[in-house]
Amino acid sequence: MKKLIAYTVAAILFTACEKIVDIEIPSEEPRLVIESEIYNIKDIWKVKLSSSQPYFDQDSAEDVSTASVFITERGGDTVFLNYSDTGMYVSADSHQCIVGNTYELNVAYKGQVYKAAEELQNALPIDELLSFFLPPNDRSFPTGNYVFVQGQIDNTKKNFYLFKTYRNDTLKSSDLDNDEFGSVSLLNSFFNVNDILGEISRNKLPRPILFDVVEGDTIDVEQFAITEEYFQFLFDLSAQQSRSGNPFDPPPANPNNNISNNGLGYFSVVHLEKKRLVVEE
Repeated sequence: MKKLIAYTVAAILFTACEKIVDIEIPSEEPRLVIESEIYNIKDIWKVKLSSSQPYFDQDSAEDVSTASVFITERGGDTVFLNYSDTGMYVSADSHQCIVGNTYELNVAYKGQVYKAAEELQNALPIDELLSFFLPPNDRSFPTGNYVFVQGQIDNTKKNFYLFKTYRNDTLKSSDLDNDEFGSVSLLNSFFNVNDILGEISRNKLPRPILFDVVEGDTIDVEQFAITEEYFQFLFDLSAQQSRSGNPFDPPPANPNNNISNNGLGYFSVVHLEKKRLVVEE
């Protein structure tokens, strides 16, 4: 009985000592976020501007509508972009980037100037976009229809790619790829597309970009040849977006970018190739 009384008194004392402590979490000043991607394909140039937001205040974003924005081809023309809507700045006409040329973005906002520059990389086109049916077998891969690309790597330089795959106009996957994947690169350079069944019988499977498609599906693949810096930015961004709260998550951090003056985001100049496939039986 004495022990029960002692435990009860101790519980009351601990409860009475409980105190709610408000922790003030510091919040940095908003920073300019720049998002832009221009291509080797003739198109309207676009730059999206926004301001960073405090983690606990996602409704305070400022519509950046008073910036001065232009893109210059080094040694060439300057293209001015005009404000359109919700932070988007667009060129009046379509423009096309040239392989080997460098393009510089300039943004003047609130008395500060932000710059970024990239060179347009060369890329070989996608040779083939194919599908194959993998029948039931003793492999670890499930049976079904697979889609894969086949192309060649430019051996004169390092190669960094982003592949976006659409099924019936819906984005299904975004995959980063580079030379380090070797024979299991998404380009499947070492796979004989003229003898798919023979390669499968020899336990050689192409690395697929899509699985479980059906007859009649329209598959579109976009191959973006990008710089090593943009590749690393996308890799780091994906790691941050995939954080799940487990001990193996990377520490919270803004990905390294190419925006000067402490800006956020990325200005990329990419070489785009496209391929379409309608899946047959």
